[in-house]
Amino acid sequence: MTSHVSNNKQVEVQGQVYDSLSAAARTFGLNSDKVLERVRCGWNIYEALEIVERKLPTMNYQDRIEQFAAQEKIKAGSVGKRLSLRRRRIREWLDLPSHSPTRHSNALMVTDSEGRTFSSLKKASAEKGMHRSTLKSGCLKLLKVKKYAFESEMSISAESILLLCAHPNLRLKDNLFSSDGHYILLDNQVRLHLFFRNTGDNEYIAFASIEGVTLFNVNCATNGYGIFSNSILFRNATSLKTHEKTALHNLIRGCAKQNWEIFLGDFVKYKMQQ
Repeated sequence: MTSHVSNNKQVEVQGQVYDSLSAAARTFGLNSDKVLERVRCGWNIYEALEIVERKLPTMNYQDRIEQFAAQEKIKAGSVGKRLSLRRRRIREWLDLPSHSPTRHSNALMVTDSEGRTFSSLKKASAEKGMHRSTLKSGCLKLLKVKKYAFESEMSISAESILLLCAHPNLRLKDNLFSSDGHYILLDNQVRLHLFFRNTGDNEYIAFASIEGVTLFNVNCATNGYGIFSNSILFRNATSLKTHEKTALHNLIRGCAKQNWEIFLGDFVKYKMQQ
């Protein structure tokens, strides 16, 4: 069963036909919303109903590429393009160096004494009014590019999404607190809307939403960040409205499909009381 199966269709489990997936879930004594969410995230019926143990993706990268391609019904060669697009979008948003995975060993990051990051040597020298040969004497540091969390194989983690909201470079954006907010295009072509509100003392709150539904709020301070506990992200699925469930579903699909429980569990680590 794929992630596109409708709950309104009959399903057959172990030779027994049920009017819907929810009906099958109730028969097996499981929460129907939880079972539906599992199926939307790529589990098959037997895994979702806990008849068989959920098989985790293989750690072999090529196998994961082929598995993801088959699941999304796309060519395996297209997976790499999706990953490159996502990395490029995030790097552009954070003003980080642009590079290909094959140039990790030679790619450089340029930072100044204030912690500001420049996307290239050319840009750093232009903005600082220096020649490249005098960069080091001008209190600029050259470091090898760091692999951020969102560059780990096919998945995007809670850390990488929070990076979009709390990276130090964002504090240097002149239009960060624009009333229109900012948009990041996810892999499923759904726009993640980021809106920032200044709370003073070099702190701000970031609101992340999809289709007008604010999924979580991030408190960003110089000493760290955390997600408010009353965010929709942490609410029980049974208490959510249809459009709120759809927004959450689009979030996980736009961040490379994976186990929802694990995806949510990563965010819980950054949960804070309001």
